[in-house]
Amino acid sequence: MKSEFADFSKFSKVDWKTYNDDRDTRRNLERWIENIVNCSIDIAKVLLAVEGRRIPTSYKGVLKELGTTQHFDESFGDDISQWAVLRNILTHEYLDIRWNTIKKFIQTSEPIYKTFINKVEFMLQPQ
Repeated sequence: MKSEFADFSKFSKVDWKTYNDDRDTRRNLERWIENIVNCSIDIAKVLLAVEGRRIPTSYKGVLKELGTTQHFDESFGDDISQWAVLRNILTHEYLDIRWNTIKKFIQTSEPIYKTFINKVEFMLQPQ
């Protein structure tokens, strides 16, 4: 996840024209978002299992449930879970992909995922 996260600065420069006109950039940006969200879902499932919590059946639910754990608050769960919807749009190649949602991810999700990575790294340190 950290290697994907490192590309925030690269993808934050993508604008509508580039996204629309450059097929390779569009594909790379979409896969990058998908990889980040998928990774966070996988990690969230492990964290929930370690705490003996139920694993929700939806990806959005899995990420939202993070907000009930001892390391994250409800607001964080709400913030990170919104990206599961974008992940579903990208994964299933829905025709109504909206640039504005992708742009919002690029512009607002970096601090959310930075917090996620930092807290997970802290949790993995030997006690």
